[in-house]
Amino acid sequence: MKVKHCIVTLLVLFMAVAMKAEGELSPLRVMGKHLVDDNGKAVTLHGVMDTPNRYFNGWRWQGWKPAYNGEDVPPCIEYFEKLYQALTDHKQGAYCTVFRLHLDPCWTNDPNLPLVGDGGEHNISQFSKTRLIKYWKTLYTPLIKKALAHGLYVVIRPPGVCPHDIKVGDAYQEYLKTVWGAVTSATKFLNENAGLVSIELANEPVDVYDSKGKKNSSVALRDFFQPIVDVIRENGFKGIIWVPGSGWQSWYNNYAKNPIVDPEDNFGYAVHCYPGWYNSSGGNNDKTNKESMRRQFETQVPVVKTNPVIVTEIDWSPLKPGEGHYDEHGNWVEPNYGTWGTATTSGFGNAFKYIHDYYGNISMTLQGSGLYFDIDKYLESGIVQPAFQGVEEACGEACFAWYKEYYEASTGIENVTSDDVLSPIAPRYYDLNGMEVDKNHRGIIIEKTDGMGKNGYRKVLKE
Repeated sequence: MKVKHCIVTLLVLFMAVAMKAEGELSPLRVMGKHLVDDNGKAVTLHGVMDTPNRYFNGWRWQGWKPAYNGEDVPPCIEYFEKLYQALTDHKQGAYCTVFRLHLDPCWTNDPNLPLVGDGGEHNISQFSKTRLIKYWKTLYTPLIKKALAHGLYVVIRPPGVCPHDIKVGDAYQEYLKTVWGAVTSATKFLNENAGLVSIELANEPVDVYDSKGKKNSSVALRDFFQPIVDVIRENGFKGIIWVPGSGWQSWYNNYAKNPIVDPEDNFGYAVHCYPGWYNSSGGNNDKTNKESMRRQFETQVPVVKTNPVIVTEIDWSPLKPGEGHYDEHGNWVEPNYGTWGTATTSGFGNAFKYIHDYYGNISMTLQGSGLYFDIDKYLESGIVQPAFQGVEEACGEACFAWYKEYYEASTGIENVTSDDVLSPIAPRYYDLNGMEVDKNHRGIIIEKTDGMGKNGYRKVLKE
């Protein structure tokens, strides 16, 4: 009986130590094809993206106004604080570890400047470097700090989206150099948190022309993004850079021939993945073959074999009667529960998970917070539940389960109870960072057996 009480006491101690360290983030960097922490342990991240914009936030923190100014910052920050709390509420099953933050142009554009050409997020005619720096200091930096405090790594994305056609030496390349030059030099914050905050250079390039005007040539992507990488490194940022591909971030084969050169050797590739892409299926007839999708993914994203990859946009939900839409490629997308892509977890979703697990170096962010958890339910009641709860074929239910699975596998401390019965066969030992250690290792270690008991895990304190 005394032994059992001792074990229970130790378990409480172990869990307290784990909870204390839970929000502490280890700086990450690239090593080979993996992200690794400061112990050299390979890491993959799982989370969501979002943007501080009244419309895209469903008017939840403020109603319509004609502009965005300083007085609009506090309610926006307060809203995002609530998102972070929900996304990381382990007690309610939420296990996000990364947040992709859009530096939304609604803050960085100056409405007093003339709008030249068609409207839309690809239009940079109203961009204001002054406003970018102002809101980098007063809005974006506080948002990032709060995310980090909740245990979320942050990927920042530039304001807006790429025009359909971009060219080496054009105005959009200069725009990206200006944006990242300003962000990396405006304050010391980004450089001081380089292991926790990473940069995604651009969002959804489509067709990229080289300096001679050739579309999607073998050097076009490298020559367009290399000067932007150079600006960032010249300003002293040593953190991870995520490089996009063409075709709405679905083609990277030319990087295998003409890669980015980074003096820090600390970069990966940011990819997008939606139903119908990479030889997947979708709609009401989702018969995605996981191996066929994997092979096509590797064909289009061969850099997955050499560098870490983060899929910064992905979603799916099954057919639901209503109005459909056309996707980026002009393909008709059947109506669904509120995602960009229409597909099923049984088909597309599980095929993507197969790819994720096959390579072991792919991180991901769902296309929106509201595709992971039910935001309105949380704001009303404090209850965190999957988006589209009860729709098992949608990304909300699937990612709730996957993110928990990945988190527990990475920590090695899941589901420990005093009733675990251990097999004496082939035990292995790990520290709290998941690194395998000798059984005589001093401190708190986790003993893992072949899984003959309830979970096959227990914690042992070595004096």
